[in-house]
Amino acid sequence: MYISCIGALGMARQISVSNEVYELLLKKKGKKSFSEVIKENLLSKEKKAELMSLAGILKDDKTELKQLKSQIAVEREKNYGRKFQ
Repeated sequence: MYISCIGALGMARQISVSNEVYELLLKKKGKKSFSEVIKENLLSKEKKAELMSLAGILKDDKTELKQLKSQIAVEREKNYGRKFQ
């Protein structure tokens, strides 16, 4: 299966993907272009890596961590009707 992708400079490229991959892209596509779907999926992995760089950032600031947990608990109960544990 061939998919034409148009880059930021308006240059089209053809890529070859399996029928299985094409069907997966087609399901996610909706009204978006194949380029948009592929770009979103590639960027989401980069953003996950950026988010992981924040893991444990508050481990030494017990006061701030406790305050954030309290705010989350209040918002969760307000929005979902259940307590944060």
